[in-house]
Amino acid sequence: MAEHKKITMAQALNRALRDAMTADETVLVFGEDVGALGGVFRVTDGLTKEFGESRCFDTPLAESGIMGMAVGLAMNGMRPVVEMQFDAFAYPAFEQVVSHVAKMRNRTRGALSMPITIRIPYAGGIGGVEHHCDSSEAYYVHTPGLTVVAPATVADAYTLMRGAIASPDPVVVLEPKKLYWAKDEVDLDEPQPGIGRAVIRREGADATLIAYGTSVPIALEAADAAAAE
Repeated sequence: MAEHKKITMAQALNRALRDAMTADETVLVFGEDVGALGGVFRVTDGLTKEFGESRCFDTPLAESGIMGMAVGLAMNGMRPVVEMQFDAFAYPAFEQVVSHVAKMRNRTRGALSMPITIRIPYAGGIGGVEHHCDSSEAYYVHTPGLTVVAPATVADAYTLMRGAIASPDPVVVLEPKKLYWAKDEVDLDEPQPGIGRAVIRREGADATLIAYGTSVPIALEAADAAAAE
C-alpha cells in the first residue's frame, strides 16, 4: 500500500530535486545560498551534503552570471537547475533568458536544446519588501520558447518540478512563497497530471474560476463561500 505523508510544498520540491539528482547525474543545482544554507526557504536543504559541492553549489550574487553559466552547461549536455533567490532578483538575468535560453533551439534549428529549469520564488503573501514580492509571470509566459508552471498544491510541486527538470526545453518554475509551508498528506509516487494539463479542483455548475499558483486556494475559498450563501 502506498505511504501517504503530510509534508510541506517546500519539502515536496526538495524531494523532487533530490530524486532528479539521484536519477540523472547531469542534473546540477546552483544559485545564491542554495548550498550549505539550503536556500532562503530551505528548498535545497541537504542536497550539497548528499551530492557534494560539484552537484549543488553556491554562486556569486550575479543573476546574469548564474543564467549565463546555465546556458553554457546546457549547451554541453548538462541539466542545470538554477535558483533566482527572489522573483525580482531575476531581472538582471532576464536578457539571458529571453535572448538565449528561450531562443537557442530555434536559433540552431534544433541542434542545441536548453534543458534548463529556472526556479523562482514568486508572488506576495509573506510581507516581503521591494524586490521580494513580484508577480513577474507575464514576462515569461509571453516569451516564445519558454514553458511556465506554478504549482498550487504539494503534489503539484513535486510533479511539475520533476517534469520541468526532465523537459528538453527550458521551464520557469514559479514557486509560490506563500504556499511553501502549506501542508498536505500525499503520496509523491502517485501519478499526477503533468505540465500542460489543467485540473478541476472543485466541481460546480454555475461558474468557472481559472487560477494558478497562489490564487488557487483563494479561488477555492471563494467557491466555498459562494456555495454556502
